Amino acid sequence: MTYLDAIHHLGSARRFGMKLGLEPMQALATRLGNPQDGLRFIHLAGSNGKGSTAVFCESCLRAAGHRVGLYTSPHLVNIRERIQINRQPISEADFGKGMATVVAAAEGEPTFFELMTALALWYFAREKVDWVGWETGLGGRLDATNIVRPTVSVITTIALEHTQYLGSTLKEIAREKAGIIKPGIPVVSGVEAGPAAEVIAETSRRLGAPLHEVAREIPAQNLGLRQGRQFARLDGHDYELGLIGNHQISNAACALTTLRRLPEPPSAESIARGLASASWAGRFQIVSESPLTVLDGAHNTAAMEMLLETWCDFIASRGQADWRAHLVFGAVSDKDIGGMARLLLPHIERVTLVKLSSERSANPADLAQYFPGVPCEFIDSVSAWRPSGSQPVLVTGSLFLAGEMLAHLTGAKSDLHLNERLATVPSSP
Repeated sequence: MTYLDAIHHLGSARRFGMKLGLEPMQALATRLGNPQDGLRFIHLAGSNGKGSTAVFCESCLRAAGHRVGLYTSPHLVNIRERIQINRQPISEADFGKGMATVVAAAEGEPTFFELMTALALWYFAREKVDWVGWETGLGGRLDATNIVRPTVSVITTIALEHTQYLGSTLKEIAREKAGIIKPGIPVVSGVEAGPAAEVIAETSRRLGAPLHEVAREIPAQNLGLRQGRQFARLDGHDYELGLIGNHQISNAACALTTLRRLPEPPSAESIARGLASASWAGRFQIVSESPLTVLDGAHNTAAMEMLLETWCDFIASRGQADWRAHLVFGAVSDKDIGGMARLLLPHIERVTLVKLSSERSANPADLAQYFPGVPCEFIDSVSAWRPSGSQPVLVTGSLFLAGEMLAHLTGAKSDLHLNERLATVPSSP
């Protein structure tokens, strides 16, 4: 199977939509020989921060000399980003070979995410990685990733999200996320208080899973930004972080708590090097200095609050006279667009509204109602965007937008044209 054959098959699988439940994934893994049984996992769930926490863990383990797999979603520019070893995406050849193996083992109608999860397990097992940073797709309890028995289970944050699938309250959503907790397996929680924290604590007690609450174990202090780099004090030690923002300090603390739960934690030196060298595209990513252009995939109100706190701190650290941004905004129609816009309004001077390549994209003309009194312009695709003037630019509202703009501005090799329309790709080159 070629890479494009594999992409075509994944596109066909999209029509099966999303199916919550573990039985099909467990059966597929069994037919593949249960590759997960020979791997060591850090399993991460959460509304926000699980990707960044996974990246901090991966970077520290790699700095310690380990070979580390990383499975995340969604991708920004290229689908192969979802499956990496030592931050190198799976090759097109291995993607095709692995997908052929998975498809041959599959029965029934596996979903896109089940196929990708099985491919990741096959690849990591074949490559004999030492550790896997294993991020849930949606929720936790019924997520396809939840067939593994991890070394540590991590729950970063709980916010209202995907309420049609996970529940309408924080307590209900926490129950789904807490579904990754396994009997006797240590749990790291970044959820500090309230009903969600109570659910995690109760689930941990019931399953005899030792609970490690980040806020109790790792005192964290923001030491500010210097020359565009983030500094923090964690458990009394000063660190440079490769990711910018106060929320990244929380994610780094979560990662540090997690690493301490491993049988052989990385050394202090490896942790310092790993935290400083961590990188994660689309998370307060500076893609241009002239004009200053920051790209962030914030797509819900909780993530937007964290982004704007970081934006204000970052602009102030540069001595910028005018901190209000030229906003480039696009969103998918099922998100809380009004909530995000209300947070953005005090921080923007003008806005360019973009139609995304996703079929779920909100219409730019419809978005204008959320930005009353702000000069608006409209573009039909990210490829039409051209920066002008010296005003700082903030690109946000959707991971789709982050990926499309990243490809547009950096010239990165992209298969974004395959997103949402994967089934239309020819089955062979």
